[in-house]
Amino acid sequence: MALSASAKKAYKKAFKAKQKKRRGHWLLIQKGDCAKEIASKLFTQFALVVLIACILILANEVRLSLSARFLNSSLQDLYYTYINPDDNNGEVLDSAKQLLEINPDTVGWVHIEGTNVSLPVVQKTTKDGNDYYLKIAFDGSSNKAGTVFMDRRNKISARERSDNLILYGHNQKDKSMFGDLANYKKNLTYYSEHPVIQFSSNYKADTYKIFAYFVTPVLESQTADGVIFDYHNELNFKDKSEYNSFIDNIMLRTQIITPVDVQYGDEFLTLSTCSNEFEPSRFVVFARKVREGENSEVDVSLAYLNTEAKEPDWDVIYK
Repeated sequence: MALSASAKKAYKKAFKAKQKKRRGHWLLIQKGDCAKEIASKLFTQFALVVLIACILILANEVRLSLSARFLNSSLQDLYYTYINPDDNNGEVLDSAKQLLEINPDTVGWVHIEGTNVSLPVVQKTTKDGNDYYLKIAFDGSSNKAGTVFMDRRNKISARERSDNLILYGHNQKDKSMFGDLANYKKNLTYYSEHPVIQFSSNYKADTYKIFAYFVTPVLESQTADGVIFDYHNELNFKDKSEYNSFIDNIMLRTQIITPVDVQYGDEFLTLSTCSNEFEPSRFVVFARKVREGENSEVDVSLAYLNTEAKEPDWDVIYK
C-alpha cells in the first residue's frame, strides 16, 4: 500500500530526527538518558576537553620551540656574515654591532663546534638581571626558551673583565639553548669531540678549554653536611687562596680529568644549566681561557672519567 505525500513527509522527518539523535547519542545528554548514560557522557565530555587542552598546549610548545630555533638560526646567519678578526683593538666587533642594534643588552656570543650551542649572550646589570631573560627571547618576545645570559655581577668591557664569566641557559628538551650540555655527563667520547668553547665578547673572540664538569645540588638541605659549592658566586679571586678554593671544589666533583692545566691568574668561563637528576640541581661546565701564545687544541687522548669524583648526596636527596 502506497504512502500518502503527508505520510512520507512525516516519515522522513521522524527518520532524520532519529539519525540526529543517534549521532549525538554517545556524547550529548538527551531526554530519556538514564543516570549511567549521563555519567558516561559527562566523563567523555571531560576527557575530550582535557585532550583538546593537551593538544593546544603541545601545539604552543612546538610553536615556541620552532620560533626560538628560527630566531637563533637567523641570528647565527647575521652574526657570522659580519664576523671579523678575533681582536679589534678594543673597538666593537662588526658582528657584535649587528646584534647590539637588535638588543642593546648583547655582551657576546658563545659557540661549541658541532653542537646547538651557538647563541647570543645578553646581560642585564639591574637587580632582576638574573631573572629577566629566563622567559624573554633575544628579540624581546615572550618565549619559555629564554636567552643565554651572563651573570648580572660580571664585568665585561674592552678594559675590564671578571676572572670567571658565568653564563646561564635553559636545558631545553629539544636540545636547543644549553640542552646539548647534558651530553657531556660521564661521556668521554662527547668531551673528546667537543673539548673547547668559543666565547666572543663585543670586543674580542677567545677560546676556552673545558677542564671539568659535574652535577651539583642547589639547596643546603640536599647535602649531608649542609655545604653547597656556590660556584655562581665565584666571579673574581682577590687572592690565591680564593682561587685555590675555587679550583679545589671543582676538582673534587668533576666527572672528568683532562690534560688542561689551570693556574692562578687564568681566566675562566662557566656554563650553567638545570639538570634532570633531581630538583633543583644544576649541570655546570668549567673552561679555562687559552693563554697568550698557547695552542688552542686539547690532547683529548689523555682525558679519562673520574671514578673518585664527589657525587651528590643521593641518600639525602631521595630521603
